[in-house]
Amino acid sequence: MVMFQVSDLAGARRREFLDEAKRSSASLRDTDGSVLIMLAAQRIAALHEAVAVTTQLFTAEAVLARTSAPTPVELGGLAWLAEFDADDRAEALAEIRNAVVLTVASEDPAPLREALHAWVTTAAVMRDSARRAVHIGSVEDSEFVEVDAPRSSNDG
Repeated sequence: MVMFQVSDLAGARRREFLDEAKRSSASLRDTDGSVLIMLAAQRIAALHEAVAVTTQLFTAEAVLARTSAPTPVELGGLAWLAEFDADDRAEALAEIRNAVVLTVASEDPAPLREALHAWVTTAAVMRDSARRAVHIGSVEDSEFVEVDAPRSSNDG
């Protein structure tokens, strides 16, 4: 990593500094000797979100290690996990862990945001008893009927 000086920002190396920051990161040594790092905002967002969700994962996993019937309060930021049975909770946590890894590896928060959105939406559906019954209820053969294939209409 190239180390830039504060004076570089006022001179011809400013563009080089910015290009380096966009590409990966750029280090800047201030006149007092401290070093600052410039990163693209998307990369910072990805790292911040990954850290926050990882902390929530640790909390949820600790709770689930000691009880099979956690309350939303115990699950903290992942309170919506309480809507699921143990298998679905395990699947959700596995997908979120994978999304954290993808987010960090790609330096893009999109995989994590997408996984969380999908599971939060599913939890909202499961919160409604009528919808829950449709999704997890048993299916009887009598609930199915034969239908004819669609025919094209000749409106003219």
